[in-house]
Amino acid sequence: QPMTDAKMKELNDTIMSMASNALRTLALGHRDFPNKSSLPQNWEESPPDHEELTIDCIVGIIDPLRSDVKDAVRTAQEAGVVVRMITGDNIATAKAIARQCGILTDDGTAIEGPVFRKLTPAQADEQLLHIQVMARSSPEDKHLLVTRLNGGAVPADKEAWEKLLKK
Repeated sequence: QPMTDAKMKELNDTIMSMASNALRTLALGHRDFPNKSSLPQNWEESPPDHEELTIDCIVGIIDPLRSDVKDAVRTAQEAGVVVRMITGDNIATAKAIARQCGILTDDGTAIEGPVFRKLTPAQADEQLLHIQVMARSSPEDKHLLVTRLNGGAVPADKEAWEKLLKK
């Protein structure tokens, strides 16, 4: 069946439901070819996996928290350490896991790396102290967050900020 807006919404709702329960979601799909000779040229290096796919299923997997994680987070917080979670997970999954282990609180925020990356220096500084979770983050996002928190590599103005991000 062709992918309709209604079907796409249904699939996205399923994914978000799983993610909100700390499940990492995977969509498995395929594309049929009648024979090997009908595959696009250079298919091994550049697989034809971006169009005409059939979704076979969506699965949710979980990596349960180790039994000592909650206590370790609590101990660190009681010692005055601000514990933050920076992950490549989608934001719903990241928030659910962070809540489970006591990192994300009611007064904290979660942000996606690409959103944080686009903030102006003033906007980033305004949010820094409240960010407890950064999802969909790249290594550069992690570095930017940590250096901003440590007061290092803080650009003087918008032009310097944009130059830093284009590296």
